[in-house]
Amino acid sequence: MSGNVLRRLNSSALEAPSLPPTVQRLFVTDRRSRPSFSHCWVSTEMPSNHRIMEEYRVNDACIQLVSCDDELGVRYHIRPLEYELPTGQVLALNQVIANILANPPNELELEMAAMQKSVLRLARLELGKIYIRSNEKISSERLGSLASIVARYTVGLGLFEILLSDDHVEDIFIDAPADSNLVHVALNQVGRAGILRCRTNIIASTSEVKCLIARIRYFSGRPLSESSPILETDILDGRARATAISAPLSPEGPAIALRRHSRNPWTLMRLVHEGSLDCMTAGLISFLIDGRSSILICGPRGAGKSSLLAATLFEFPRTQRILTIEDTPELPVRQMQSLGFKVQSLVVEQRSGETREDKTVDALRVSLRLGESAIVLGEVRGKEAQVLYESMRTGKAGSSVLGTIHGDSARSVYDRAIHDLGIHPEAFTATDVVMTLGLNRPFGTQQPVRRLLELVESNKGSPGDFQGLVRYSAEGDRFESAFQSRSDVIARIAVSWGISFEEALRDIHARAEMRKILLDRSKASYDFLGPDWTAKSNNFLWRAKENGERDYQKIVDRFRALVTGGAR
Repeated sequence: MSGNVLRRLNSSALEAPSLPPTVQRLFVTDRRSRPSFSHCWVSTEMPSNHRIMEEYRVNDACIQLVSCDDELGVRYHIRPLEYELPTGQVLALNQVIANILANPPNELELEMAAMQKSVLRLARLELGKIYIRSNEKISSERLGSLASIVARYTVGLGLFEILLSDDHVEDIFIDAPADSNLVHVALNQVGRAGILRCRTNIIASTSEVKCLIARIRYFSGRPLSESSPILETDILDGRARATAISAPLSPEGPAIALRRHSRNPWTLMRLVHEGSLDCMTAGLISFLIDGRSSILICGPRGAGKSSLLAATLFEFPRTQRILTIEDTPELPVRQMQSLGFKVQSLVVEQRSGETREDKTVDALRVSLRLGESAIVLGEVRGKEAQVLYESMRTGKAGSSVLGTIHGDSARSVYDRAIHDLGIHPEAFTATDVVMTLGLNRPFGTQQPVRRLLELVESNKGSPGDFQGLVRYSAEGDRFESAFQSRSDVIARIAVSWGISFEEALRDIHARAEMRKILLDRSKASYDFLGPDWTAKSNNFLWRAKENGERDYQKIVDRFRALVTGGAR
């Protein structure tokens, strides 16, 4: 459907806003379209020299990743179904959407999923009546698609709900003033563990951004005003995180950043598949978790700290009780519970008159009284660190402690802990291992990739000194292991297990080989990278050792037979 027809259907609305010359050049023409019930404009054409790199569908929308010879970067080109419908169907949608907004069903609930289900049922009924009256035939499948569009534009997030349903999308950015800026997205690159930053063919009007914020406020119950110009909350039943800002913090108007949580939980094997680490490093991390080590994960924003933290949790045995403390729920608690893990989630929500630090300290102190457990902190960043390290030093923190912290190296984490967080140097040595993630730019390209830059252990006798166990080499894009001859943390675990250092190394190598088997099998099925097979591989090793098996090569061979034979 052409942009001109769409505008005639929306004669009461303002015409498409004028764009700055720099943005206009991104369009072949100034042909933009939108149905009357949406306030997002979509560019309908592509440049003549474009090349489609990838094409797929999300819900009823066609997504194309497009490169152009005379441009740097990639375009994210979306063609939503509602923007291409014939005139009669757009009119029917407009009528039903207007009716529902004016007369919402009585049974609407606060949960978005329940509301959408209710509206879907009502929309299908109302659309069916329209087509019965007009004697026009419509398939059941198309009727369902139209009802989904109604739900998106009444109790959903409109066009942005499609973007948040795209498994490739990690972040969505709507910058102010919205009328003059293209919406941008950050995509994960399958197989490269990198970030692809793209401009889209979408321009969200300021009114659309305000409507989006109004829906977010409704579901969160949190304010956004001149006195409180920042709103952070989970949306879509925890599937994404929204951060909205308004005046006076954003003088050009409201702006929003949406971060989509991964639908499939991260595992070490998924990170290996994406290139963030290798099988040997995954085997070492599995060994360290099994040995109840305390680990900090550092790196800049977007480097994948939360993903790696989530991945390590599946290396715990199901018998280990785990307590997670977060202010933004990102860890895969529900998925772990569904697999039989014993996980208790503590979510810190800041209320009026309270600080996040005080709430986190309270949650941490409660966790220390909930019995022997591994403690997982979503982020270590305030005075709760003092409570944490005091507990670790005195042995009150239980099995092990895991957490993320901002920093670009183990040394920078140590300096921040000592000078900014007030941790005593001797207390910091309770940290066994620091893992540093980074965003690498191969050959200086504009498309960074995520890599584990270093994995080091803390020198217990010399605070602030670290011994390298794994180091990333950008030359050749490979990981170099340095723990084969000496490692205090591996030696400590070996002593606690009653084995020699050499046998501990054989244990690590066996875990690495088992993960290599899963990686090879993932070419046939992606399921081999998931948490279920991670748990199966660990259980297989633990059962073999409990049965007195000490020949690690035989254990690996039997595991290979299990995997390749398809036995479950």
